[in-house]
Amino acid sequence: PLGLMQAVAEKHENFGILHIDAHADLRDAYEGFEFSHASIMFNALKIEQVNKLVQVGIRDYCQDEKDIIDTDKRITTFFDSDIKAQQYEGKTWAKICDDIVAELPNKIYLSLDIDGLDPKLCPNTGTPVPGGFEFEQVVYLIKKVKKKKKQIIAFDINEVTPGNDE
Repeated sequence: PLGLMQAVAEKHENFGILHIDAHADLRDAYEGFEFSHASIMFNALKIEQVNKLVQVGIRDYCQDEKDIIDTDKRITTFFDSDIKAQQYEGKTWAKICDDIVAELPNKIYLSLDIDGLDPKLCPNTGTPVPGGFEFEQVVYLIKKVKKKKKQIIAFDINEVTPGNDE
């Protein structure tokens, strides 16, 4: 999706990215490849017009990625374990979504990695991670984004793989 993000940057002075994923995707390179799927958000943050990255559902990351999350003021990360802990303690998904949406600027690029969902819903994705969202939770979050009058200017859905016909 990096090319699409760059094209969006040609049309908009600034925008944020709502990134729903199991992975932070903030590696500067993965297995020596600078434009890896594990580096997409690292590279997106190089786009001058990207002024905010709000990550939701992250549950697999390395220390280098955590260091970036902790030091780059443009990044707000809602880790899957923190979301679940809040829910166990009685915070509703609606309130959590309000917190997420409050971090977003008015213009949003939505990036949905299929492994942001619970792996039972996407068994053929290349990098499944335990945890994740139900489909309806993601739809609810997107509806909250729209209800708060945020403008989704572009989106991608990635790492989707069809199943075997056997």
